Amino acid sequence: MTGEEFSEVGVAGALAQIYAKDMRGFLPLLAIALEGAMPEETQVERRGGFFQREKPVRKVSVTLGDQTYTLEDLGRGPLSAQRVKVVRGITLKTEPMPIEDWLTELSDGIAARAGRNERAFFALKNLLD
Repeated sequence: MTGEEFSEVGVAGALAQIYAKDMRGFLPLLAIALEGAMPEETQVERRGGFFQREKPVRKVSVTLGDQTYTLEDLGRGPLSAQRVKVVRGITLKTEPMPIEDWLTELSDGIAARAGRNERAFFALKNLLD
């Protein structure tokens, strides 16, 4: 399946449905899927101290080209989504985004990469199954 076929399936729509069902559970699910499939592009931050057994996911960042997509749990309310444009290590622009737009852009970027990267392909597939 190519990146174009993934877009046609509606990856962003499927991710939005998962998010709508369980907003707090979505972030760790996304973190696990992306860390496993795209470890070089994904950074996961967890909260908690040294002695805490559980360290819940606080923030997931995925870098695709010169864009970094960040989804963060601020503790209350909906998750915070933003896109950051970085060129040669310098942040040029940070834009907060509605979660639906964030999911669409992220899934489009991953779908494009899935056409070239088998692990990204299977990460998307497993996340939607």
